[in-house]
Amino acid sequence: MYYTIRHITRFRYSAPINESMMEVRIQPRSEGNQRCLDFHLYTSPRTHISSYRGEFGNRVHYFDIPNSHSQLTIT
Repeated sequence: MYYTIRHITRFRYSAPINESMMEVRIQPRSEGNQRCLDFHLYTSPRTHISSYRGEFGNRVHYFDIPNSHSQLTIT
């Protein structure tokens, strides 16, 4: 059985902010009988996304949006 999951997180600010720095733990783990076959993470505004494996084995993605923005969407 295969599942396709799409998650959207949207931040809307009452006034433009100068910078967003964020870590997200949203990638499904592959363990037991469960396998994550494909995973993509996008932001708007667009930025470079890096990742590392956290202390409990979860993938942690992090990014910085250094420009002024009034909304941030993570998909």
